[in-house]
Amino acid sequence: MPAISRTGDKVLSPDGTGKNCAAPMQTACGPGNAKMVRANGILIVHEGLQVAPHPKGGCSLDTSVLTTFSATVRVNGKGVGRIGDKYGNNIVTQGSPSVFAG
Repeated sequence: MPAISRTGDKVLSPDGTGKNCAAPMQTACGPGNAKMVRANGILIVHEGLQVAPHPKGGCSLDTSVLTTFSATVRVNGKGVGRIGDKYGNNIVTQGSPSVFAG
């Protein structure tokens, strides 16, 4: 089972930033909702929340939302994000060291 992702965990952006070209960059899971559940004291990310806004292809701002998530583990009715889940083309690469979800 993959680790649950939390606000601030690392996300790889293959579109990245650069002058009119893609250059992969590291960004982060966007802020969670203050009313949500925490893992290791950090808010858990769930479906529909945005990635931390970052440049996309050097031209526009990427504000993709979490589009893949757990089908079985939910926080307030929304699937939790995990390592390997995606915000559009952005891939979650970091998660909790001790909380996992199928």
